[in-house]
Amino acid sequence: MVPITYLVFLVIVVVHSGYICRQLCFVGRQFLPVLCAGILAFVLNHPYEYVRTFYEKKGKIPKKASRIFGLISVYAGLIGVAAAVVRFALPRLINSIRNFAENQDDYMQAFEESTGMLIGKMGIKHLDLSPLIEGISGYLGRLDQTMDTLLPRMARMTTGALSGLAAFGIITVLSIYVLYDKEKLKRQIKRLYRAYMPECIYQPVKNFLVTAVEVFDHFVAGQFIESVVLGSLCFTGMVVFQLDYSGLVSLIVGLTAFIPLLGAYIGGGIGFILLLFISSRKAFTFLIFFIILQQLENSLIYPRIVGKHTGLPCLWVLASVTVGGGLFGIIGMIGSVPVATLIYVLLRQGVEKREKMKSAGQREATKL
Repeated sequence: MVPITYLVFLVIVVVHSGYICRQLCFVGRQFLPVLCAGILAFVLNHPYEYVRTFYEKKGKIPKKASRIFGLISVYAGLIGVAAAVVRFALPRLINSIRNFAENQDDYMQAFEESTGMLIGKMGIKHLDLSPLIEGISGYLGRLDQTMDTLLPRMARMTTGALSGLAAFGIITVLSIYVLYDKEKLKRQIKRLYRAYMPECIYQPVKNFLVTAVEVFDHFVAGQFIESVVLGSLCFTGMVVFQLDYSGLVSLIVGLTAFIPLLGAYIGGGIGFILLLFISSRKAFTFLIFFIILQQLENSLIYPRIVGKHTGLPCLWVLASVTVGGGLFGIIGMIGSVPVATLIYVLLRQGVEKREKMKSAGQREATKL
C-alpha cells in the first residue's frame, strides 16, 4: 500500500512539475527579503562587533547601550557611504561613460593607431585588425545609444526605484533585528536542532555549521577590505599619474577584486583596454603601475589588514573559480572560493581525525 501511495505522489509531482516549480519560486520570492537581511547582517557583523566592543570597553558604556550605539553607528556609516556614492561617485561615473561614448570615434582611431604601432614593433605582418575594430565599434555604438536613452528610462524607473527603496528599508530593519538579537537567535537555533536532531549526527552537523560560518565570515570580511583598499589605491595612483577615467577604472578594479586571485587582474585588464583607446603611453603607464600595486597589495597590505587568509592552495582557487564561473557566471566565481575552502577544511579535518584514530589503534595493537 505504501509503495503505491509513493508512486501516485511521484506521478502527481511529475505531471504538475511546472505548476509546483512556479509556486515554489513564488514562495521563495516572499522569503527573499529575509534572506537579503541575513546576508546584510552577516556582512555588517564585523564592523558592528568592532564598534560595539569599542563603546563597551573604551567608552565604559553598559552592554545593552553599547549594542544600540553600535547599531546606530554602523547603519549611519552605511547610509553615509550610500549617500556619498549616489551624490558624488554615481554622477561622475555616468559622466565618464557618457564622455567615453561621445568620443568613441577619436578613441577608435587612437586605438587603431596604438595597436598598429605595437604590431609593427613586434614584427608581425599581414595581420587584419578590421574584424576586431568593427566589433568594438559595434559595442561602442550600442553604448552610445544606451546613454542617449538612459535619462528617459530613469524617469520611467521612478516607481520601481521607490518600491526598491521600500524593500531596502524592510531589509535594513530586519537586519537590525538580526544583529541585535543574534545571540538569542543562536541559542534558539541550537536548542531546536539539539532537540530534534539524532545524537549520532548532532556533533558532525554542529562542527560543519561552525566551520561554514567561520569560513564565509573570513571570506566576506577579507574580500570586502581588499576590494575597498585596492580600489582606493588604484584611484589615488591614477590621479597622481593624471590618467583618464580614474573613477571608472578604479570602480571596475574594486568590484572585480571580489573575485579571488583573478578578479583584480581582470579589472586591470579592462582598465588597460579602456586607456588603450586614448593613448598607448597612458595604457602602459597604468599597466606598470597596476602590476606594482598588485605586488605590494598581495605581499604587504592584504596580510596586514585582513590578518588571515582562507588557507586554500592556489590550485584549488583556480579550479573553483573556473568551475564556478562556468556553471553560475560571476556569482559562481565569487561564491565558489568559500565553498571550496569549506570542502578543503572539512576534508583536512576528516583526514587528521582518521590519522589520529589509526595511530591510536596501532599503539593499542603494539601494547597487546
